[in-house]
Amino acid sequence: MTELRQLAALVEGELRGEGTLLIEGFCSLDHPKPRHIAFMESAPKRALPSTEALGALITTEQLAHHFPTVITSANPRLAFVRVMEHFLTLEHKPPAGIDTSARIASTAQVGKDVRMGPLAVIDEHAVLEDGCEVGAGCYIGPHARIGARTKLYPHVSVMARCEVGANCIIHSGTVIGSDGFGFVSTGEGHRKFPQTGKVVLGDEVEIGACCAIDRAAIDETRIGRGTKIDNLVQIAHNVHIGEHCLIAAQAGISGRTSIGSWCVIGGQAGFQGGITVGAHSVIAAQSGVFGSLPPNSRVSGYPAKPHGQAMRVLALTWKLPELLEKIKALEEEIKRLKKALK
Repeated sequence: MTELRQLAALVEGELRGEGTLLIEGFCSLDHPKPRHIAFMESAPKRALPSTEALGALITTEQLAHHFPTVITSANPRLAFVRVMEHFLTLEHKPPAGIDTSARIASTAQVGKDVRMGPLAVIDEHAVLEDGCEVGAGCYIGPHARIGARTKLYPHVSVMARCEVGANCIIHSGTVIGSDGFGFVSTGEGHRKFPQTGKVVLGDEVEIGACCAIDRAAIDETRIGRGTKIDNLVQIAHNVHIGEHCLIAAQAGISGRTSIGSWCVIGGQAGFQGGITVGAHSVIAAQSGVFGSLPPNSRVSGYPAKPHGQAMRVLALTWKLPELLEKIKALEEEIKRLKKALK
């Protein structure tokens, strides 16, 4: 348990109420718990829980009057994240150790305080730096490297020579370093273009479940520091993604595409191969991007176009039945006028 005044200091917020109140953990406003803390970003649409049902609230200065015991912050969500991290670090963590069923090659290097689950396989010359957590059934290929304090959930595969930075999180079912989709077509069929490169993930990258990050044909596929990738995303060979990007589920990025830093990509967006998307761009969900975009672009639609233009086009499509009827009426009127002139 932690005193409320300590949490206020942790998030650099202003405390209103009983500073010595002991907080046991965090909760949501929809499911309050006694002696727990929640957060609120906007004016409540219904009555808030009683002080018996909820210990404290993190909110803005403007909304502080809604609850008697609050920590005010300019960014309640970020403050709540810090509180969550505080309580999560207090939870019991299993001691470092390697399950007896894990297979570790004699040439592999395993750092200090590494956790490794059942049936994990660490292949020849692989390197696991200090504090890594490798879940059950994971595979780390030859000469692959996993950075310090990185967590691999069960059944993650990091293939040969691929590199994962420090403090990364990779969720179950994801494959780092699968072969890129490269073939040379001939009259006899499609001959495989050898995929000899690797994948390099920067520090603090998070990748969701069941993603595929393909190795480069030659050189490397690279994902920059701090980028976060949702579930079911496909990133093809030789793609370069900058730092701190957000990529939502089911997006597909074709080979040799370059995405600048701080871009936001909506779900199911697709990218033509070999194009460049400038930094700080926003690509709306289900956009089809077929050409390069300058920095700070805002696009949507299929094919993707400036968002304002795409919205006007979409609005006009709703009027097409009405416009069609008007055209038919005008055609009939023209026919009548032609008869009258004759």
